[in-house]
Amino acid sequence: MFLNRKLHRVLLLNTPTASSVLMGCTRMDEKQVYLILCNGRFYDWSIGLQEALTKAAKCHGDVEVYLGKRIAFLSREALAELSNVLASITTRAGGAEASTVEGGGKVVVVLDQMFRTFAEVLYREIDDENVEFHEILGRGIDEPVRISERLYQQPARDDYDILKLIEELASKHRTVIFFTGDKRLASQARTISNVVVEYLPPSEIAGKEIAIRYMKRRIREVLEHES
Repeated sequence: MFLNRKLHRVLLLNTPTASSVLMGCTRMDEKQVYLILCNGRFYDWSIGLQEALTKAAKCHGDVEVYLGKRIAFLSREALAELSNVLASITTRAGGAEASTVEGGGKVVVVLDQMFRTFAEVLYREIDDENVEFHEILGRGIDEPVRISERLYQQPARDDYDILKLIEELASKHRTVIFFTGDKRLASQARTISNVVVEYLPPSEIAGKEIAIRYMKRRIREVLEHES
């Protein structure tokens, strides 16, 4: 048997509603209590050391005795009300976080090296401030280049750089549309959240104009779905 003095950590509820519940429905005090653990599990409690040791002696195994402070005594009704307040706070916080991830930012279109110069045409054709275009140029440049307000050129040495770029954009914007002619790269990109992958094999593309027409249609479909 051994004694271990520890101060129980207290969750401070810094909200008006929760505070009113605590102040109006509970008795606030700092009465010391002894908590008894038997074999690592809660066993009993006591307000006095002698009583705590007496109860602890009945445990058949290792005993821990903790000294803490009772900061509040809640009735069943007050506890239920406080639980509802906490649930409401958690729901609002979760909803705010979700809206930031899902609804914030723009729809971003990324085109791999196979579709060089396509981004400029799509930029002209889709005049929407909520759509941003990123053209991957491979080793032609060393750092991102901003061509205009919604048009960028991106460097990439290999597939890893491309996936890293897509993941970064997906974390900042609500949706990324990735057009690629690389089957393996398409499969890897599909594992990233908030990414719509459009795999266009070179053998199935009749020409640049046909490909751009298809891309425009898919981008507009995503925009309609997002609105």
